[in-house]
Amino acid sequence: MSSTVGDFFGGSTRRVRDPVWGYIPVDRPMRALMESEALERMKGLHQLGFAHLVFGKARHSRYDHALGVCHLTRLTLQRIVDSGAYLEERDIRCALAAALLLHAGSHPYADALEGLGLPPRRELSRHWIENSDATRVLQKEWELEPHNVLRLVLSGEQEPVALTPTEHLLRDILTGSLNVDLLDGLMRDAAAVEVPFLPLKAEVLLENLRVVGHENRAVLSVDEEGAGPLQALVFSRYLMEYNVYGHHALRAPTVMFRRAAQDALQKGAIPPEKLAGLDDARAFALIRESAKEGSPAGALTRLISERRLYRRAIELDERHPSYGSLLRLREDANWRRRVEEAWARYLTRYRKGEAGPFDILVDIPPQNEFSVGLRFIRRLPVVPGERSLTTWQSLSGLSEEDMRRCRIPLHRIRIFTSTEELARSVRRHAEELFTIAEEV
Repeated sequence: MSSTVGDFFGGSTRRVRDPVWGYIPVDRPMRALMESEALERMKGLHQLGFAHLVFGKARHSRYDHALGVCHLTRLTLQRIVDSGAYLEERDIRCALAAALLLHAGSHPYADALEGLGLPPRRELSRHWIENSDATRVLQKEWELEPHNVLRLVLSGEQEPVALTPTEHLLRDILTGSLNVDLLDGLMRDAAAVEVPFLPLKAEVLLENLRVVGHENRAVLSVDEEGAGPLQALVFSRYLMEYNVYGHHALRAPTVMFRRAAQDALQKGAIPPEKLAGLDDARAFALIRESAKEGSPAGALTRLISERRLYRRAIELDERHPSYGSLLRLREDANWRRRVEEAWARYLTRYRKGEAGPFDILVDIPPQNEFSVGLRFIRRLPVVPGERSLTTWQSLSGLSEEDMRRCRIPLHRIRIFTSTEELARSVRRHAEELFTIAEEV
């Protein structure tokens, strides 16, 4: 093993202090990438968007998260190599570089700008990895081709074609069945908001990790001692989604900023490409400075700056009969805006409430999947004919339908208003407003 890879596996004497994982070893190639423009920008991207307005200490950045993801990737790769599996040094370097650059293509303020016509994250990731100073660092210091790193970074619908078996395994580590991106996010976010209920211990899960051959693939699995940590991962994600990521006080500034950005973009005051490449503070300042007096962008950014956030009027999930008609608004920001303005006009015209064109806002967060890809290794079958390599459903006894029902409270649609009086008016006339939403 080369000195570079050995350093990544703990051989480097240089360390950086991380509040979650302690001292993380860092060698010269890693430092060079940490000093690139891509990582410097990530220092100004809050991992939890506007969470610091609610949870005062939640100011950690995408940069902090990147270091954590890289650290967990290193521990996982070391675990795999120590168990006897073979990985080429180039593949190890590629996975560690991808861990650092995983969120290089993130938009400002987490998901606040989703659906507003900004360049997709795929394009932004490609820019920062293949067309910035990080490109030279990857080629010179890491001895890697940037496009090979990009193949590990792109995920979901962006997944590249013709992945090698090793690339499948590395992607499973980063964002797939193991998902160290999620592991660090849960641990780091929970520490920042100081939640008292998180049962997850990521190190214990990694200690019980195995690589098993299955259907011509190397499959990540946990042995029986890892059953508890695997269960803790699932329930920790549920708890964080419900109590932190979906907290109404966190969603209020998010939907306010989204509407402000939408107004600025539609009026042509800001080029989408420019906004997408900024960090949080610069994006906020650009929208506020470009806004005209009395415009939604100007008024909403001023309210956020003064921490005068909108009130929660209504909250509903898919058990509500109008959930489906509102859910359609997520895919079209202009449609959602027309509904919001139609509601305001209706209440004002018929003297059921006083509402301006941006005094009522609808928040429809992204629906994150809640699947568990890690396999579980049983020593003895529980039921006749059961294979030793089983799924989460076999371990937990929860079917896909059971998991879907567990997700229902997490996918909440909220209607926010500028004043408490308007919130009461919206609640009183909710059924009328829902009917209008179906007709607009």
